[in-house]
Amino acid sequence: MSSGTRWFGTAAVVLAFAGGCTTAPQETPPPAVPPAPAPVTQSSEPPPKQAGTHRAGDCLAIVDNAFRKIGCEAEHQAEVIMSDHLPPGFAADYPPSTTPVAPTCRAEMARYLGSQDVPATRLEHRVLWPTAEEWTSGARWFACAIMERDPENKAAKRTGSLAGALSAGLGSLRKCYTEDPLAEGTRVVGCDQPHRSEATPRVIPLGSHTDPAPAYEESMKKVMPRCETAVATFLDGKRPDATPGVILPATEYWASGATTGVCYIHTPEPVTGTLSPEQ
Repeated sequence: MSSGTRWFGTAAVVLAFAGGCTTAPQETPPPAVPPAPAPVTQSSEPPPKQAGTHRAGDCLAIVDNAFRKIGCEAEHQAEVIMSDHLPPGFAADYPPSTTPVAPTCRAEMARYLGSQDVPATRLEHRVLWPTAEEWTSGARWFACAIMERDPENKAAKRTGSLAGALSAGLGSLRKCYTEDPLAEGTRVVGCDQPHRSEATPRVIPLGSHTDPAPAYEESMKKVMPRCETAVATFLDGKRPDATPGVILPATEYWASGATTGVCYIHTPEPVTGTLSPEQ
């Protein structure tokens, strides 16, 4: 059994980027006594690097099939976690292949969110590129963004930033499925909705994306005993009817950095609410 990330299409969809809206400041009378100037402090952290249109921390809403920068307190579908220039010699084909930069995006997701357990959540990365016109004019940058999968395999609307969102555990971002993850017609849902399967924390590394993908039997031999132990520990005997399972990365996504196995708990009947405690 194997499962891969196939939402939003397997290739990046290039959208035109519209600028954000601004409002004119309102005039106010000056104070009778000028306030003392605020102390100037300098942060030891450098500002996020920007290459092209985006920088880390930008939130993007989809408006008229295009991404528009918007305040993170407003509803949005994507959050940029990094941007950078493409290395010299990057293929000139358009739209570009996401495979060479996807491992960078996955690694940055873990750093930005505060956990290696991203594959056990509903969060996935998206690679953003220049427009076709910008690419033709010589623009060579990419940006990594986080999007949340909703039950219809679309980008869910969110408010607030996701920075550090997994530092205390999976929380409300844990990935649950209406049926077995590999069953026909199963849907990804929040665990507060009826579901029969849910991912557990502590994903299991299977190797490096620079090496050949391991055989299915090899991965199962490595992962399944650990999942059986993990699920038994999480449930502590409270759900003898629950069984452990494994989600392995699809081999076609291995070179893109999908290199971890995810354990999950499966129940014969739907449940609401998470079965396993945070670890």
